Amino acid sequence: MPRTTAKPGALDTQTTYSVGRGRVDVSTLWVVVSAASGLRAEQLPRKKRIVVGRSRSCDIVVDDGSVSREHAAIFDAGGELRLEDLGSRNRTTVTGRALREGESAAISVGSVIEIGHATLLVQHGEPAGTPVAAGATPGTVVSDPTMQRLHALLDVIAPSPLNVLLLGETGTGKEVFAEALHARSLRARAPLVRVNCAGLAGSLLESELFGHEKGAFTGAQGAKPGLFEAATGGTLFLDEVGEMPLDTQAKVLRVIEAGEVTRLGSVAPRRVDVRYVAATHRHLEARIEDGSFRADLFFRLNGYTMTLPPLRERREDILPLAELFVERMAKAGHAGAGCRRVLGPDAQAALEQYAWPGNIRELKNVIERASVLAGPSGRIEPRHLQLAPRASDGAEGNASPLRAQRSSFEYQHILGVLEETGGDRKAAAAILGIAYRTLLAKLAENGHPSSRSRKG
Repeated sequence: MPRTTAKPGALDTQTTYSVGRGRVDVSTLWVVVSAASGLRAEQLPRKKRIVVGRSRSCDIVVDDGSVSREHAAIFDAGGELRLEDLGSRNRTTVTGRALREGESAAISVGSVIEIGHATLLVQHGEPAGTPVAAGATPGTVVSDPTMQRLHALLDVIAPSPLNVLLLGETGTGKEVFAEALHARSLRARAPLVRVNCAGLAGSLLESELFGHEKGAFTGAQGAKPGLFEAATGGTLFLDEVGEMPLDTQAKVLRVIEAGEVTRLGSVAPRRVDVRYVAATHRHLEARIEDGSFRADLFFRLNGYTMTLPPLRERREDILPLAELFVERMAKAGHAGAGCRRVLGPDAQAALEQYAWPGNIRELKNVIERASVLAGPSGRIEPRHLQLAPRASDGAEGNASPLRAQRSSFEYQHILGVLEETGGDRKAAAAILGIAYRTLLAKLAENGHPSSRSRKG
């Protein structure tokens, strides 16, 4: 599709404008702005040409160092509202499309505009309850500036109709963000339905997603609605979507495009109204190049992308998260009756210096184990953490720290798969692609309780 450049015209505030599929009075349009300074909403100014930028003389001021003094402008082009890049230092995108200097793109209600590192969302009518500053999802710990901005963006993205793609390493908290997106959306009263695309074989995954009619296959003794139907009116969370088989991807794409699902063994489609949130630790662009992921499905799911940083890049959050997990263990009574747990200063230093290849999930497992090993003293020391040694520790002469971290990451990945299979170790071994006995051996090497207390 060729790129277009439109000449700015006068913005007639007394008429309606085409914004997507309908027409609205320009005076009812609002812009939600998420930037380094926080989150706010303001009505679209009634001016012929609306300049957006960092300068105080701009009509919409975005106080963020990544934004140019005069970054972009909103104008009328034959009854259509458009946004033009004004030669910005950093990028300008409209719903994922990057603009060159002087180039413009149409603005729709729900359009996500990125200027530098700031994000703007166009909405029809005044947003309800929009906060004035960045804040964390209740019950979470957010001290890192990058995470604060991501949590603030939830209030921008969640109320929109956009599908969201969550990227990040295993254990970075993508499911927590999916839950927050649903809770802050206009679909919050409807179900949030989860499916782990890595935890089910292709045929079983399709049966769960699409449902089936009685007799559709051996063992189908009754009709069963699928997860698409269960999520209608709400949100479907496709976790580890990068692991979805190619033939299933094609069928899921048809549901997203048509808004209809056909149960296995049926010819009658059923309407579904679903918002999709997908997550993966895979590099999907690379998988598209090697032919293992469909580009058209990627574009359908990628209405907006949020990339969660690894724990090693958000050091400010390590100790607050550790304290939170200690507190949760105490409240649940798993650390021993009447025993309060305290992280000693040496343990705190060890936690801050560790690379955390397994991210938040690994930190949670380490703290839970340490809380038990600390015993009656209640004081958690480095020996209770059982972290992989660093290069300077010289645990085995010149033992490779990379090897130690790889082993730790492998163990955390195994724990994650076990969690996804509900503790079914045979299913976990199948997903991991290793022999069942190999899985048991790896669990035993790491002192996993189930390797001593459970069989089969």
